[in-house]
Amino acid sequence: GQKPEGGSLSRFDRLAEEATHLNKRGKYEEVISLLEPHKTDKKNDSALFFNELAVSYRNRNRLDDALQAYQKALSVDPENPVIMKNLADAFYLKKEYSRSAEMAQKALASNPRFHQARSTLGMAYYRMGRYREALDEFEAVLQMNPRDEQAHNFREAARKKLQEKK
Repeated sequence: GQKPEGGSLSRFDRLAEEATHLNKRGKYEEVISLLEPHKTDKKNDSALFFNELAVSYRNRNRLDDALQAYQKALSVDPENPVIMKNLADAFYLKKEYSRSAEMAQKALASNPRFHQARSTLGMAYYRMGRYREALDEFEAVLQMNPRDEQAHNFREAARKKLQEKK
């Protein structure tokens, strides 16, 4: 968000920092209670605020609310690959795989080594039946992060699907 004169954090950024600590401890309802009263404030231009609110919504399985909050965060900070990746994850959870893939691709365009976004893209491709592309994404994830269990599992599943097609 905009920083007032003197470089101090805005009220909304301070709330967002508090929410970050609560989210890390799994206190999603506390974050929602803390942030919801401020989400319609016209002065609130903190991308972190809306991202943290969306994280809590997602973890409480309030996916429509999460999507709205991530989209608001992205409207404030349109070049932020972390918000793009989080939005891709929310679309994935809603089974909107093509939108998930599209948002993960945007995150990767801005940061090609963002292996979490690459993993989300691979999972979306897999769910769309695009197994060759999924396999390529998981190979790339494992090059960057060889111990990624999820990527190992999806890579093997994609290989099996490709074998079945032969």
